[in-house]
Amino acid sequence: MTTSRFAALVALVMASPTRAQEPPPDFRGRVFRAETEVVLLDVVVRDKKGRTVRDLRADEVEVVEDGVRQEITAFRLLDAAAPGRAAQPAAPSPAEGEGRYVNLVTLVFDQLGTDGRRLARQAGLDLLKLEDRLDLFISVFQMGDSLRMLQQFTAEREPLREAVKRATGDVNTQYTSATEDLVSASAAAEEARRRLEAASQSVGAAGPGAVAQLSVEAAMADMALNALRMTQTLQREQQGRSSLFALLALAKQQQRLAGRKTIIFFAEGLQTPPTLEHVLKAAISEANRANVSIYAVDARGLLTSNALAASGEALRQAAATSQRQMLSRGVGAVTREEVMIADTAEASLRMDVQGALADLAVSTGGALIGNTNDVRTGLERAIQDLSGYYELVYSPTNREYDGRFRRIALKVSRPGVTVQTRTGYFALPPGEGAANFPFELALLRALRASPPPQDLPFRARAFRFGYEQGRLRHTLVVELPLENVAFERAEGGQDRAHFSFMGVLRDPAGGVAAKFSQDSPVSVPHDRLTALRQGNALFIRSFTLAPGRYTLETAALDEQADRKSVRRAVVVVPAQPEPKLALSSLSLVKRTEPVAAGSLESDDPFRFGPTRIIPHVGEPDVASGDAMSLFLVAYPPRTGARTDLTLEFVHDGTVVARSEAALPDPDAQGRIPYVATVPGTHFAAGRYEVRAEVRQDGQTAQESAFFRVPEAAR
Repeated sequence: MTTSRFAALVALVMASPTRAQEPPPDFRGRVFRAETEVVLLDVVVRDKKGRTVRDLRADEVEVVEDGVRQEITAFRLLDAAAPGRAAQPAAPSPAEGEGRYVNLVTLVFDQLGTDGRRLARQAGLDLLKLEDRLDLFISVFQMGDSLRMLQQFTAEREPLREAVKRATGDVNTQYTSATEDLVSASAAAEEARRRLEAASQSVGAAGPGAVAQLSVEAAMADMALNALRMTQTLQREQQGRSSLFALLALAKQQQRLAGRKTIIFFAEGLQTPPTLEHVLKAAISEANRANVSIYAVDARGLLTSNALAASGEALRQAAATSQRQMLSRGVGAVTREEVMIADTAEASLRMDVQGALADLAVSTGGALIGNTNDVRTGLERAIQDLSGYYELVYSPTNREYDGRFRRIALKVSRPGVTVQTRTGYFALPPGEGAANFPFELALLRALRASPPPQDLPFRARAFRFGYEQGRLRHTLVVELPLENVAFERAEGGQDRAHFSFMGVLRDPAGGVAAKFSQDSPVSVPHDRLTALRQGNALFIRSFTLAPGRYTLETAALDEQADRKSVRRAVVVVPAQPEPKLALSSLSLVKRTEPVAAGSLESDDPFRFGPTRIIPHVGEPDVASGDAMSLFLVAYPPRTGARTDLTLEFVHDGTVVARSEAALPDPDAQGRIPYVATVPGTHFAAGRYEVRAEVRQDGQTAQESAFFRVPEAAR
């Protein structure tokens, strides 16, 4: 047997200065959250001239949740000029020693192009020139591959100005609009098809050679068009995912802070393809639960082009594809675009990136500042909203944690006024480790059930790797056989399924050390369902843990069949030892797959640049004579010393095969990732253990894995 190194292995796969004369406020005072027991609304009321109304009475206000009128239990005006002044005698007063009211503003700069950075920089600096108010504390964040904090909350203007300049100083985007390229490629593909159809109808005039040539040209045009479509889809999803999860995290963490909280989000639109619809709703809900209003600034400024060009083009593509499909009457091969007609039409309705920004802003009680090169007026209005607003509290009549979105409507009987407030929230249970998304609710209930459900077979394993700053890296892999998932027939010859996963790590006290989840709606053409059901759905997450003993809880849910299962395992992380030779878990490689172009960087050791390794989760069957690959990562204490590897295959306590190899030099992180490929060997039927041992300077480290060789078919 021989071993070989995997080609091109590269490591892979989420106190500020203050005024000298003013002590820093306590941001952690009284905090209301939008839970199903108590809902807090910030309400901005303006008259016809845009001035804040400061004499509204509670009897002039009506709150309706999901069509049901709610009883207001507290109502007061919060005024920056007179903190805590109540609008009515019955309104609650500030707690003794709570300190003055503060207004927290978070400036968030998304990935911006040259013009967008210029506009956002000027807008941010203009905002800092506004009235110097003691109640206003500002922080600055920048979005890239991850969210970076450039300045913690402070009232000092100079560090804020420097942070704004840094946030808008560099081009930090890998996402570029492909609309113009798509329009051009689509026109070229349509022209190629038109010429081919015309030639096919008059073969005698054009000649068979010309028809064949035109057929090749049409195929190449379609290839280019589909490549651009796929690239745009991936780019939109990556950018939207990065932005929405960052906003969700900022809103969630600000639940702990008292006062009115505002996020001013500078972006060139917001990408929300259908796969991110639930994330957008969750971000809105989380902002509403945390009492955060989002003011979105479209950094593209005054738009001279049609903002719906991409949407119109996608919808036109779907219509053209549908027309061709009808004309063909089922003759000929089904193309990828024909399979995706419904998805394309649905996605086209979400390509209005400014509309998505407006939805995010208005739904959280904020506003959109767009279609202008001078955003100062809009920002002044946003800051003015912090000067005087009403705080309204009610206890909802529906107290069920059902995960549904509760819509809020607020009506004011006084004529001639406009009202700005939140639109609703998801009825999710509060607390550490609670649901962030509606789909998580059923999974959390399954984890808390006694006895735990076991209706949906799946496999899960946490693979161990090396220490990183005192924490041990793990990668969780959950594998759900699709043969166990229910599919139902949908329109357009599609079969649909909907499943989801969750993983929760609990410390010995039962606290949540980490939680992660994934929702997976799936649609497949009916003629491909049989092949799909022979595979597995995968859920992969990489994380690090501090030393300690943890319980890993994993859950899988088939939403359509309402079947679910829970698995539990113990994960022990010892204290990081003195530098010595170490070895990751030994994995049997199931397959490798390319990483989608444009994917963000990842810390998962199973990912190497453009390639991801998919490991077997359980004990796989390996037919006698088949080749197999093994993956490991060695962590040598010295970079210049020789590191050796020995592999042994053991059956019934006897070593039946052995292989040795010298490992290559460590990478820049001091790791040696290695794939050993074992050529086909004729093992007898049975269960085998494969043992890996690495050696350096007299030190050794061992790991093992198991597989089975089934009886040969007769």
